[in-house]
Amino acid sequence: MGRGVGVRGLRYFVAVAEELHFGRAAARLHISAPPLSQRIRELEGELGVALFERTSRRVALTPAGERLLGEARAVLRAMDRFEVAAAEVASTPAAWTVGYCHGSEDGMMRTIRAFRAEHPDAVIRPDGLTSLLILDGLRAGRIAVGILRGPVAEPGPVASVPLARVPVDHVAVPPDHPLAARKVVRARDLDGEPVLVVQRADAPTAHDEIESYCAAAGARPRWIPHAAVQVERVLDLVALGTGIGWLNSWQAARARNRADIIVRRLQPVALYDELRVAWRTGDTSDQTTAFVTTALATCGAGNGDRT
Repeated sequence: MGRGVGVRGLRYFVAVAEELHFGRAAARLHISAPPLSQRIRELEGELGVALFERTSRRVALTPAGERLLGEARAVLRAMDRFEVAAAEVASTPAAWTVGYCHGSEDGMMRTIRAFRAEHPDAVIRPDGLTSLLILDGLRAGRIAVGILRGPVAEPGPVASVPLARVPVDHVAVPPDHPLAARKVVRARDLDGEPVLVVQRADAPTAHDEIESYCAAAGARPRWIPHAAVQVERVLDLVALGTGIGWLNSWQAARARNRADIIVRRLQPVALYDELRVAWRTGDTSDQTTAFVTTALATCGAGNGDRT
């Protein structure tokens, strides 16, 4: 095919080939016959072959025209499918990714529900990630808004505001564990016990704070490191007897629905998840602004403690 051949030229060729009459083909294409005839001659010149035999009485396809007609129809069908698919994509709202760190699961779900109530056509794709990965996603534009643990260096490519200070005030233990019989578990009770702790490479701040908390209470647990995953996977590890898990008040509210673990209050309360809502610096889109506003109204000061 010549470099100058376009979809319009192929449509002209197919119309003439099917009508075998320039007048009827021109009417079908909503143009006049002379320009159509001229465009067919230009197409033949671009291809270097004659497509039609013309006489004063008839128009007929040449052998080359017969061979190329099927190919031209296939190209036009593909273009029609492409246009239909493009229209469907244009009419379908793009998925909008929001990230949330371990500890903020309940807050993000409440925010999305409240946001969808006001914006029912919005397509939100929540993605549970570490705070470090959320920051990377915000910088790269893969994530629109994130709930993460602070701090966030400012000024910089990511803007943020404080969202909630959620106390880490519960633990999850297997139902057959001796601590399950107590109403309150004290930090010193964790001495010598298998206790889950996030791997430092995934969440250095959370890892160090948990270790410092136990050290201050005089407890030396048997640490069981795990990857940074959402709270449901941590609770699975607890249910399997792998170790005792930490829960903030948001997570504890969700965990009480499980029958395969026991949730108990933790004393003293000295650990907190300092959560922030973050977005790309300079992103002033209506959707981003509305989502951040919804997060602050739903989970901000006075709305963080669910217990």
